[in-house]
Amino acid sequence: MKTIAYAVLSAALLMPSISFANSSDEQMERITVTYRTPIEYAVYQYTTETLQAFNQQIRMEIQLQARMTNMQMAKSHGIISDTVTTALKPAKEVLTSKRVKSAE
Repeated sequence: MKTIAYAVLSAALLMPSISFANSSDEQMERITVTYRTPIEYAVYQYTTETLQAFNQQIRMEIQLQARMTNMQMAKSHGIISDTVTTALKPAKEVLTSKRVKSAE
């Protein structure tokens, strides 16, 4: 009687491991490697960096436009005064060209 119970118990314990061993082959990860020439990689890297900068600029412009629209609506309803709106206006970029002198 005990041997039958042990046989049933051991068979029950082996079933999950057998099914796991069969399914592990189907879940194998595959990696595809594509060779690129240095020029192709440089173009790819430049395009990626340009698109990232463009997306970041769009996000910043959307936030700035939303802030300015909210300020205009608040100003039209008399909630805030003009002094606050001038503080949040975007600052113009200042381009300078300076020469650095040698420390010698």
